[in-house]
Parts: sequence; structure tokens; C-alpha cells
Amino acid sequence: MLTGLADILRGAGLNVVEVAGWRTRGHGVMASVKGIIVHHTAGPKTGDYPSLATVRDGTPSLAGPVSQLGLGRSGTWFVIAAGRAYHAGNTIDDSIYGNSNAIGIEAEGVGLPATDSGHAHWPEVQYQSYVKGVKALQKAYGVPTARVLGHKEAAVPKGRKIDPNFSMAEFRAKLG
Repeated sequence: MLTGLADILRGAGLNVVEVAGWRTRGHGVMASVKGIIVHHTAGPKTGDYPSLATVRDGTPSLAGPVSQLGLGRSGTWFVIAAGRAYHAGNTIDDSIYGNSNAIGIEAEGVGLPATDSGHAHWPEVQYQSYVKGVKALQKAYGVPTARVLGHKEAAVPKGRKIDPNFSMAEFRAKLG
């Protein structure tokens, strides 16, 4: 179980909310942490993290948790699960990006327009927190920047997912 998530993010100077029960929540334990997949929720237009219940509890067609971490529009991180989460689906390499081997982050965002340029549709505080949080996770788990993918890059078949709706090349450049 990834029980150090809250401490890792707080250690990076980020605001963190620990969602009750997160240390034991998940679909079993993680096999390893080899990748990080970034997402957007495609949720409501307002509120800091209105998708929390869905990410924690799932939907009628997908049991929660659907990611280990959530990121609110204010830049606040929500630690939702320490175990495996159902965020990835089929990927280009499940040994790196599958649910058992990749941390999933669901950032609150409507997801439109579907774009792969810049990050104009994201609050700057949220985007900068996304970068800072992923950097901290990379350092803690030894994940190289090349293994930080958007769901749109990791999902198969190609085109199955559009998230996140910002430039992953720009995002990885900021990771260093």
C-alpha cells in the first residue's frame, strides 16, 4: 500500500486533504510504482473537487477508487487510496502503466475543449500544483519523466481517451 502519499505531497509544500479510509482503500495492493498517469475528471464546471465521491466510490460501471489521488482547482491534493485504483484500463504497456503499476491522478476539470496544446483551460494554481506534486511523486518512487503519461497517451486503442486536455510535452518539460 502506498501509505506515504500524503507525506510525500506535504513534503513538497502542497496542501493535502486525507480522505477518510484512504490508507486501506484500493483493489488490493500495488505491485510496484513504475509510471504515473495524469487525468482530468470531466466533472462539474464549479467547485474545488466535486468529483471526490465518484473518484472514491466509482460509478455503476466502475468500482472505486478510480485513482489514488485527486487534485482540486485550488491546487489542493486529495489522497483517496493507497492501493490499486481502476484508472488506466488497457494501456500501451500494462507492466508500467497498468493499474497495478501506475499511480493515477484525477485532476478536477471539465475536459473541454479537447486539446493537446498549452494549459489555458486550467487554473494556473492547479496546473503548477500538478507539476509540483508529480515531481514529488517521481522523486519518491524513482519514476523517470518519460514514464509520466497522460491517459490519452497510455490508453489503447489510440484515441480512446482525451485526458488531460493540456500539452503533455509542456507538462513533461516542466518536470525536468
